[in-house]
Amino acid sequence: MLPNHDEIRAQFPFMQKVTYIDSAHFTPYPQRSVEKLNEFITSFTTDYINLSIVNIMRARELRESCGKLLNCSAEDVIITSNTTHGINIFANGIRLDPKDNNVAMLDSEFPAVVYPWLNQEKQGRVNVMLIPSDKGYANEALIKRTLLDFNIRVFTISLVQFLGYRHNIRNIAEFCKKRNILLVVDGIQATGVSPVDVQEMGIDFLSTGNQKWLMSPAGLGFTYISKKYRELIMPSYAGTTNVNYDFEHFLDYKLDFKQSGEAYENSTLNTLAMIGTNEVLNYFLELGVQNIFDHIIDIQNRLIELLDKDKYKIESVLSPENRSTILIFSHVDNTRNKEIQKMLEEQKIYIALREGYLRLSPHIYNNYSDVEKLAEALNAF
Repeated sequence: MLPNHDEIRAQFPFMQKVTYIDSAHFTPYPQRSVEKLNEFITSFTTDYINLSIVNIMRARELRESCGKLLNCSAEDVIITSNTTHGINIFANGIRLDPKDNNVAMLDSEFPAVVYPWLNQEKQGRVNVMLIPSDKGYANEALIKRTLLDFNIRVFTISLVQFLGYRHNIRNIAEFCKKRNILLVVDGIQATGVSPVDVQEMGIDFLSTGNQKWLMSPAGLGFTYISKKYRELIMPSYAGTTNVNYDFEHFLDYKLDFKQSGEAYENSTLNTLAMIGTNEVLNYFLELGVQNIFDHIIDIQNRLIELLDKDKYKIESVLSPENRSTILIFSHVDNTRNKEIQKMLEEQKIYIALREGYLRLSPHIYNNYSDVEKLAEALNAF
């Protein structure tokens, strides 16, 4: 358990009313973020505050926090509206040779990974290939062989799949770099709760969003883009905030994109979401991402220990290198999983049902009592 866990749990008063273990879907805000948001809303309502200057400063703070979380420079951060936005920046901005435009992803990826590329295929810009997989898992050797055999130019993958499998991204990134394959990583199910070091992992492009594990106002995300990839990807949005312009001479039009990740941003940013996200990132950095990850795994282990093995089976891969903060399991008669989820919700216990599996995703506010209550309800079914 995280130290001082009672203090952490007190940051989330909603847990006094429900048993919520579905953080891979969305999360409410901690009290410390609510205080920051209310402080700004009150000030903005009652005083004169220059919003343009506020946004510049908040964006600068957020990029710095994102850089600390991912181990990258603030200038390599793009503030987006969500994970899909970031992937679309890559898909819309990359210029591939029509004779060398094959793009691949697993066939059990979350739709946010797939649709940006299907849209590019519809426009005749790429050819999309789906690699056979099961619950987000595909043998690494199969992935590598497919990328070579089909001359794949871009490979897009979730670091942690929405069904919980965690890939060895460092191995995949190293393979892709050696063969000049561009790698796009969806990090929304990992960022903040699983250690993500883009330098150590060899990642050049990672997109994430904040409404799930990052427990912040929806409508904001961030993307890491290396300098190397900035030379390959054209900005697909243009406005006053992502170009170099003179505040005193608005009519001196020059399409001169900034050299940092700001070149890919889409004009006025989400002020409230930046405030909430920055506060949570600071919170997570204080707690330590590895400590958060270990806490969540500990909570999962307690449920695994308590489940009636004659009634339920764990579907997740539990090897340390592939385990994540998401655990999927099933009743031995998987046709009853939907009925089970409904039964749990009637008792105000919230977990997800995804692709027919029961999905558990605890967070820093969860403790043993939450999964003990869940196990009791499941075993009594």
